[in-house]
Amino acid sequence: MKLACSSLLLPVLLVGFVHAQTNSLKQVVGATEVVYLEEANLSFKARVDTGAKTSSIHAEEIVVESSGDPQGKPITFYLVTKDGQSRKIETHVTSVVKVKTAEQSEYRYVVPLLMKWHDSRKTVFVTLNDRKEMEYRLLLGRNWLHGDFIVDVDKNNED
Repeated sequence: MKLACSSLLLPVLLVGFVHAQTNSLKQVVGATEVVYLEEANLSFKARVDTGAKTSSIHAEEIVVESSGDPQGKPITFYLVTKDGQSRKIETHVTSVVKVKTAEQSEYRYVVPLLMKWHDSRKTVFVTLNDRKEMEYRLLLGRNWLHGDFIVDVDKNNED
């Protein structure tokens, strides 16, 4: 019996050890964070949303430089912080996605942006959206979290 218990317990301990090792490599982020966007030279107060698959950012004056399928085409837009700082961004459309909101479904352009949080830098695909009425103009979804971060909802880091 002693041997049977220990052989059953070993896989559980190993799984727990692997899980602990995996999480120990990830940084802990709070429900809100300040993230620096390198292309814009701007910092945004951001809401971390584990329910959102893709990150989203407030953008104004969005112009795709050509007609037809926008994928791969040049795009320009302005990123505007809550306090009114604005920067023009020029990049390429990665894709167009259909996003379901509480009110409706809409199509949004997806673009890559280089984000920095503490010592972590990563390029993240974000949807461009009108978030001017939102408290947080940057929403960090699971695509930003994936592989690097875990969320502690009791932690807030907006300063």
